[in-house]
Amino acid sequence: MEIGNLARVREDYVKGQIVGFVEKPTTPPKPEVKCHYMLRLHPNYELKAERQLHERDIDAYVPKEGKSVRTVWNRRRLRLVPIFAGIMFIPDFQADLTRLKSIADGIGGFIKRDGEALPVAPYWMEKIRKFELDIAEEGPKRKFKVDQTVRIIGGPFDMWEGKIARLDSHHRLRVLLTILERDVPVEFDEDQVEAV
Repeated sequence: MEIGNLARVREDYVKGQIVGFVEKPTTPPKPEVKCHYMLRLHPNYELKAERQLHERDIDAYVPKEGKSVRTVWNRRRLRLVPIFAGIMFIPDFQADLTRLKSIADGIGGFIKRDGEALPVAPYWMEKIRKFELDIAEEGPKRKFKVDQTVRIIGGPFDMWEGKIARLDSHHRLRVLLTILERDVPVEFDEDQVEAV
């Protein structure tokens, strides 16, 4: 009987004919989040664990900020780093520790208080997300300002003082040093000077 049905279906449709569109399966709605739990992670596993959990549709959250780090050849690059080292937030309906450990690397366990997993109220999660956005809008903070007096650390100008004339995007400073009663511009990295 099934062979007859298959033959009838083949007669009804011509090869290459568009029959219709397949509807994308809808994902079930997620339950309302009553609280989040904090997970303790191994050092430097925050972003990797978050990525692995997101690949499995688990709403892990690690607050991040952009930080300028030095790379090869003394260049600087903006890199995302966690604001709170070793901490990840998981909603209460997905807080199954054995499942999370089987999916992602570096998960240690829940942060506990009095033997119970420490819940974080939605009010505080909203504050943490707002804090992350505020840091992202401000951008990386500079240590120095124009016209600030600084002292040189190390090198041929060790212990000389001068005023900052210019800051550039590569975290270099142009400092005006008074040499033979003249202001001479000399470029330094931010690590080579300190505030007076």
